[in-house]
Amino acid sequence: MAPLSGAKYSTLMPDVTIIGAGISGLSCAWTLKQLGIDATILEATPRAGGVIRTEKIGGYLVEAGPNSFQAAAPALQLVEELGLWDDLLPPAPHAPRFIYWDGKLRKFPFGPLTFSGILRLLREPFIRSKSSGDESVRDFFVRRLGRQAHDRLVAPALTGIYAGKTDNLSMVAVFPKIVEMESEHGSLTRAFLSTLRRRGKPAGPSRPKPKGAVFSFPDGVGALPKRLAEQLSIQYNVADAPIGNTPVTVVAAPAYLAADLLQHRQRELAALLKKIQYAPMVTAAVTVGDDSLNQPLQGFGFLAPRNQGLHMLGSLFSSALFPDRAPQGQQLLTCFLGGMFEPDAIDWPDARVWEIICTEIKTALHTSEMPKPVALFRQPHAIPQYNVGHEGWVIAVKEELKKTPGLFITANYLEGVSVPACIEQGGRTARAVAEYLGRRA
Repeated sequence: MAPLSGAKYSTLMPDVTIIGAGISGLSCAWTLKQLGIDATILEATPRAGGVIRTEKIGGYLVEAGPNSFQAAAPALQLVEELGLWDDLLPPAPHAPRFIYWDGKLRKFPFGPLTFSGILRLLREPFIRSKSSGDESVRDFFVRRLGRQAHDRLVAPALTGIYAGKTDNLSMVAVFPKIVEMESEHGSLTRAFLSTLRRRGKPAGPSRPKPKGAVFSFPDGVGALPKRLAEQLSIQYNVADAPIGNTPVTVVAAPAYLAADLLQHRQRELAALLKKIQYAPMVTAAVTVGDDSLNQPLQGFGFLAPRNQGLHMLGSLFSSALFPDRAPQGQQLLTCFLGGMFEPDAIDWPDARVWEIICTEIKTALHTSEMPKPVALFRQPHAIPQYNVGHEGWVIAVKEELKKTPGLFITANYLEGVSVPACIEQGGRTARAVAEYLGRRA
């Protein structure tokens, strides 16, 4: 198939068109800029950031998407390059995570487990079975850690990341490094101990890594795409983004939109993109007064296994985790509903959502008063699902891309849904674009 554009490489026009101003597209454009390559981003909405969205509402700082990002090298490197390093906001120290089990919040990881469940967990180094092919997350962890550890720890943790079902999610796609650890060492415990012994300094920012597993900013996670957008060329409210007007087009739009864009140019690729499932998500921010809590609110929040009688997937203690998220005397909690477990929740009336969220928060935290609504967000396509077979699907997508020189894809439905993973993929795509343009010059 012919390249996207017959135009010669020219400094009079952008070298690259990027479709989508989410964190993947923004990161790609930023890396291209560092490489001296002009890129224009076309965004269908009036704002940059994609699923990353921070709102200030009545004295509350509310996150509609990610509430923080992991302290991984790609993210910290970008933060340093953007001059945001001094604004990094670590979480409250010693903030425990909880699992809602049997009517109580129990500390992760051992709180929800029985004595027999802990004993089974400790047997992990002696389990000799290994993965054969692309097994589900559920099958892998039941095999290695036991059913109880899976049901009470792993499954709710994956709910907090993918809002998906572990019997559908692909182990090799979701946790490729853990699969490698088992393959190389025969045990996750032995692999972890080996990693500790030979741990070196990872590549990343020039400054020492700050303390904390996750970070935000005083103005929320939205400060990251906002700073990127200020440094880049973006056209907003572009409903029908053209493909082929520049030597390179990078599609950084969600899979279902990318499929529509490519339907008439690359039908096989479009058909593959249509196969990606998304978990719909309802995010509800509520507030409770300090005087209605029977003890100070501390910790990251809690996750709720599906057999514990709650509709909620879990809740983040946003104002306990980061400062200045709520007015004095109030606490802000960010709650989640729907996912692949109750996908129809995306269409529930506001009144029903608020009744469920407020009632279940009151039940879980034993507040003396009913929580009050702050903000409600609905995302029909919140999180792409890396189901069994995803690795083969990614290979097929890459093979189809080879048929159209000058066409690239970078997005959270390929090789990682986290903010750092999207940043890394965006940078990697930018370097591939630079190599392609270098060959054309």
